[in-house]
Amino acid sequence: MQVKIINLEKIFYQNKVVSIVAPGLNGYFQILENHAPFISILKDGVLKLKPIYDRKDLEIKIEGGILQVKKNMVSIIL
Repeated sequence: MQVKIINLEKIFYQNKVVSIVAPGLNGYFQILENHAPFISILKDGVLKLKPIYDRKDLEIKIEGGILQVKKNMVSIIL
């Protein structure tokens, strides 16, 4: 699935990933391919991405945001 992370200044990250683990208001949740349409508010924590072409996971410390899943496209606004 494609992920795009946007902050106030630019596109922070854009790539294909296998999974995303994100800090929601009620705890961490995971997004996998073919996930149902979904919108969540994110709280402070660590966003964990597993890139499809890289064996090393990517961890990004965030201070809240919004996450949307729609048709294997995940958009995250920080």
